[in-house]
Amino acid sequence: MTITLAELLDAGGTLVGPSITDTFTDWSYDSRLTAPGECFIAIRTARADGHDYIPAALAAGARGVLCRRPPHAADNATVIVCSDPQTVLLRWASNRLRALHPTVVAVTGGIGKTLARRAIAAVLAQLAPTFQSRRNFNSLLGLPIALARLRTHDRYAVLEFAGEHLAPLVAAFPPHLAVITPGADPQAVALLQQHGASVLTAPADDCYILADEFAIRATDISFRRDGVTFIARGPGLELPVFTPLFGPPGVSAALAAIAVGLYYHISPESIQYALTRLEPPAGRLRPLRGKNGEMILDDSFNATLPAMMAALQTLAALPAQRRIAVLGTPAELPAIDPTPMLSELGGQAARSADYLVLKGTGAATMVHAARLVKPTIPIHVVDTNTAAQMSLPSERGAGDLVLVCGGAGERLEQVIAPLLADDELPADCLVRQEPAWRSVRIGDPGRPTWVYLDLTAIADNVRALRHHAGVPLMVVLKGDGYGHGAARVARAALAAGAEMLAVATVGEGRSLRAQGISAPILVLGYTPPWQVAEAIRLDLMVTLFDDDTAQALSTAALELGRSARVHIKVDTGMARLGLPPAAVGPFLHYLRDLPGIEPVGLYTHFARADEADPEPTKHQLRLLQTVLAEITAAGLRPPLVHAANSAATLRFPMTYFDMVRPGLACYGIAPSPVVPLLSGMYPALSFYSEVAQVREHPAGTPISYGGAYVTSRPSRIATIPVGYADGLRRSPAWREVLIRGRRAPIVGRICMDYAMVDVTDIPGVQRGDPVTIIGRQGEEVIGVDEIAGWLGTISYEVLTGILPRVPREIG
Repeated sequence: MTITLAELLDAGGTLVGPSITDTFTDWSYDSRLTAPGECFIAIRTARADGHDYIPAALAAGARGVLCRRPPHAADNATVIVCSDPQTVLLRWASNRLRALHPTVVAVTGGIGKTLARRAIAAVLAQLAPTFQSRRNFNSLLGLPIALARLRTHDRYAVLEFAGEHLAPLVAAFPPHLAVITPGADPQAVALLQQHGASVLTAPADDCYILADEFAIRATDISFRRDGVTFIARGPGLELPVFTPLFGPPGVSAALAAIAVGLYYHISPESIQYALTRLEPPAGRLRPLRGKNGEMILDDSFNATLPAMMAALQTLAALPAQRRIAVLGTPAELPAIDPTPMLSELGGQAARSADYLVLKGTGAATMVHAARLVKPTIPIHVVDTNTAAQMSLPSERGAGDLVLVCGGAGERLEQVIAPLLADDELPADCLVRQEPAWRSVRIGDPGRPTWVYLDLTAIADNVRALRHHAGVPLMVVLKGDGYGHGAARVARAALAAGAEMLAVATVGEGRSLRAQGISAPILVLGYTPPWQVAEAIRLDLMVTLFDDDTAQALSTAALELGRSARVHIKVDTGMARLGLPPAAVGPFLHYLRDLPGIEPVGLYTHFARADEADPEPTKHQLRLLQTVLAEITAAGLRPPLVHAANSAATLRFPMTYFDMVRPGLACYGIAPSPVVPLLSGMYPALSFYSEVAQVREHPAGTPISYGGAYVTSRPSRIATIPVGYADGLRRSPAWREVLIRGRRAPIVGRICMDYAMVDVTDIPGVQRGDPVTIIGRQGEEVIGVDEIAGWLGTISYEVLTGILPRVPREIG
């Protein structure tokens, strides 16, 4: 059914300019999805202003625009203006529903609203034409948009109401009957009854009650690989039911449909028939076939904690030889302390599955809880969807059941897509497959200033270095992985072929172990004697170069009954830590007679490998080679010798020995202008913010503390919420950022939390515009090397100087 101009004017809109057309095929709310003939509604949200996308919608074929302010050019469209497009949209939809007058059945609550809505609509369709709100269009914006497809002959309208918008939705679309699924707000019943609705409530997954009139219960429940069977029992009813929905949510949805069907006097036989023909919606416990014959349970749409618990219970109840769960962080976790909820989820995961892949910020907590329940369960912690897919057992088969479940922000449909059988096409069976989703971020970082970390870049860079060197690779993770996050970098690097990790301190090693990293780890820095016992307990290798630490290691090793594995540090020219070359042989002789110590490695560090002149590095190399010749002849050479940092790995093959030890290059940053990266290597980190405010200032206006900068002309100054407490250096000052694809100078003194940017020469800058601090925007790039030049420092300091309060977003 079309949308008419007359309806929009009646709902409060005002026509501006000529009426190019007076009918529209549907609503469009996203210019990337606009189809010809639609009316584009320009909504201002917390993150964007729809008015900015009117030109794109018109270019895509929109024939109408509902907006606050008319666009500059809309020659091919009808323009309707109003003070609030969303209010007009809601009033239009309410008017349409009232005019067509279908019987409204509302579905609201906690878990399983969409399943229940679909099941109810299928049953009601046995009686008369039935409309249902599509997908997850259940909000004050989504539901009115969905109602554009309500037809004149629809006698029932099954509408899904979001719980957080329940009061205004009930007022706009008053239901005759309301179905409240498990987990609802206790106040929902009273609110619905106040508006005259009869209310079906679910005190449990296997029961629905209509006030004092009847209760429908499920007994003899059987969970099968093709759905569920049960007996629906109520007053005068004993109805065998099969539905291809899954688990407790499937039982609850089917019971809701049975109760609604009985309320509207639909025959039990018709109800049975409708329930057998249901198809689980994409992303909500939908069974899919995998390449190897395994069954995949796709619950990737947007699972909350209760929904994930129900999905895991379903996994446990279904017959399978092996149960595998890929779990992301749930949606709607509490902001203050999600630990108890994540622990509950981890425990349930271990009780339900035989093999776990855990992704997201809550993974470490879930691992700990899972290990308490089932200590030997295989668990893989991952940070990306590619890693999740690669962590699944390769020998999957017909007896395996794979649950993939998590919040929308995890985008777990990307895990499922490569697992599907050839005739299960992602576009047909998975959520978020439209082209627009390639550029959509779900959820927001903790601040409007954030760092994006591309772990695929880390993996690709490590593979390139490993292939180039041809020997095992130790990835250096000092400074929280050079500001990238040590644990996530470790997992990406190990999956890409790295054999060993290096940190600066025992504390850094402890953090990796707490995150479940079990790979060999070398502490490169000084370990004081009072920390050596902890290092041994954590199975960390220690850098050793003095007698006192050696004695402490020996004592601790004997007390713990474990060997202390050490790498001997040789100072060949850094003059920082280590033994002088002449002392290495005697020290190794001394260690041979010291119980509990196992020298497994020996290394040096090049001080000038990134400089144009190769001679200082060659001199250090000759010193090391002399040491190696002496200790090899004496039978004292440890199994592993390593010397090559990033610059030497890229530049000096003669330094490779048994292993290379790159740091900076793994993160996609060249060690210096004279030492370029390998072809195909690229940075993993980019840094972003957004415009908080734009103001016009006359010439002569002082900007920021001390008035050190004064405008020399009428200027437009944008304020961005990032400052020196985030790592945006104040002195020497960070110079530029990118806005709308152009360089914009930072002016005035950088504050703790803010910086001011001159955007006078960049047209159209407004609040919410993205700001690139490090990285690419359009054709312009601001790289770490350039910034290091501004600040008179090195790339390492720029990266590690981005402080922890800046949220990290993983890609």
